[in-house]
Amino acid sequence: MIPIHDLEDRNRQEIRVVRLETRTHYDSTKPHRHNYFEFFVFEKGDGVHEIDFVTFPVSSNSIHIVAPGQVHQVRRELNTNGYVILFEPSIFEPTSPVAGFLFDHMSYGVDELSPVYLFSEDLQKIIIRTVNSIWEDYSSQNQLRNDFILNSLNLLCIHCMRSVDRPDKNSINPGVYNSFRRMLRNHFREMRKVKNYAEQLNVSEKQLNEIVSSKTGLSVSALIHQQVILEAKRLLNTGMSSKEVAFALNFEDPAHFSKFFKTQTGITPSDFQKVHV
Repeated sequence: MIPIHDLEDRNRQEIRVVRLETRTHYDSTKPHRHNYFEFFVFEKGDGVHEIDFVTFPVSSNSIHIVAPGQVHQVRRELNTNGYVILFEPSIFEPTSPVAGFLFDHMSYGVDELSPVYLFSEDLQKIIIRTVNSIWEDYSSQNQLRNDFILNSLNLLCIHCMRSVDRPDKNSINPGVYNSFRRMLRNHFREMRKVKNYAEQLNVSEKQLNEIVSSKTGLSVSALIHQQVILEAKRLLNTGMSSKEVAFALNFEDPAHFSKFFKTQTGITPSDFQKVHV
């Protein structure tokens, strides 16, 4: 069963920083998920990091972002070290670019928005200096340490944002697409029809399909199905039964859910659990 972790005190709005020391034995961390962000900065990297059933290499001087709800497991080698910063998304102003960037990581799949960021050699030095400063301040008793860490974390996110080309410029009406993805994340359990999203976004079903297709090559229905299957996999990994997952995702009955899951993945929910649980 995969546990779901919370920060110890969600009301304090604090940021936690954990140092990843060089290991004396192989990392045996179990798959789990969080209700908060984990921001990994690997200074020395080796091993792999599985996020939502996709495996990424752990490279030196890289940043890995794990969003709330994602299932992940770090299997780092003995010589790996760095830091992990734990925080609630609400620490940033909702209208800030960084808040939007983080919400994208919550809304998009890891195959569309990679959770791994790599940097040029010059920028690597800045990243490591920044995270070392975060650790020094976190280890101090300075009353303003949380403010310092927040500003430094904001800077690290901006470095991530600037390190990749955002593909929106090549798609039709990226604002509608982004709104759709965020709406999909919040409402996929009860909104399964294209017309539901089109109506909310004040576009026609044809327009919405054209916008989504220009960005992903897929239809709106395909993305809705992908979102449902991703959450189904996450829930199945927590040890929930197929019947429990079916009702959690608002399917009419377990048989309908099992048929849908097999159509989309090629295997039954129970077969999936045999491999991943």
